[in-house]
Amino acid sequence: MALPGVPHTPANPNILHPNKFIVSFKALPTIEYWAQSVNLPGLSSGEVPRQTPFIDLYSPGEKLIINPFSMTFMVDEDLKGWLEIYTWMREMTFPKNFTEYTQLNKRPGAFGATMPQFSDATLVILDSKQNPHIRVSFKNCFPTQLTDLLFAASSSPDDPLTSDAVFRFDLYEIEVL
Repeated sequence: MALPGVPHTPANPNILHPNKFIVSFKALPTIEYWAQSVNLPGLSSGEVPRQTPFIDLYSPGEKLIINPFSMTFMVDEDLKGWLEIYTWMREMTFPKNFTEYTQLNKRPGAFGATMPQFSDATLVILDSKQNPHIRVSFKNCFPTQLTDLLFAASSSPDDPLTSDAVFRFDLYEIEVL
């Protein structure tokens, strides 16, 4: 509802806060606690040029290009969250032997024998009162990158060790709660 005398006043004047979120993966049970930042992936689409004698005109392309989902998380002293992603990636790619791949079905959140390398994920964005407001559901996620852990004697013990992980997925859906 617009305020009198103020055109185009939004129905909800509260701004979205970047630090009010919860992320969870079925395959990564400890990440929810340690997650520090995530992105809501952006989108782009191709364009099809239409040539004319004067200038090229463009029409929308037919494929949607979705950026990867990335996350920064603190690393606990047992490396639990980091090892969950490390193990998931290792079992997907079986660098040592084929039996490593069979361990994927034993991973939490695995989809079973037909697609054990995938896991769904959820990003819940909280409103200004810390209530769930928007749910973003990512389908068929899998990790494509896990960053190095840098240990340095010059680092302050007050600075937590963090790592980044990048995930690809099929599609995401946004639902206002």
